[in-house]
Amino acid sequence: MLKKNQLALVLLTLVLMLSIYYIKSPFENDDTNEPTSGDEVETGRLEELSALRLALNDERSLRLLELDAIIASDNATVAEKNVALEEKQYLNSLTEKELLLETELITGGYQDAFVHASSYGVEITIVSETSSVSEATKVMKIAKEDFRDIESVFVTFKTVSEVMGTTSNS
Repeated sequence: MLKKNQLALVLLTLVLMLSIYYIKSPFENDDTNEPTSGDEVETGRLEELSALRLALNDERSLRLLELDAIIASDNATVAEKNVALEEKQYLNSLTEKELLLETELITGGYQDAFVHASSYGVEITIVSETSSVSEATKVMKIAKEDFRDIESVFVTFKTVSEVMGTTSNS
């Protein structure tokens, strides 16, 4: 049974990686007539938002390792192991929902997005040259559907130069 689960996880990971590659394929934009800014990344994510995603993943990976140690420990009680397992499932669920929302926003026409969910709320940074209250409301509605157990949703629109300037100076 464990081997079937591992195989399913490997196949799911492979499909996700291929999907992301297909969405961000450098060969999809062959139009050279469109003017581009030197700061923009036509295909792929902005480095600054990718760095934020990587830092968040590293932080969560460390926490997951701590939880795995509790689950594997001979000294931990059954209650402690159950709490660790629940937290591990919660963190994995948050990460999955974040990535799905980011992908949905990017495929919906925004240049880039970063979603960070925690027990305090969901913070969404959207890279776009334009913004409006109606767009923010629409994004908040989608986020509340995806993150039903989280009350607060914060949406921030930034231009490419704002993202590059604020995260590189931090």
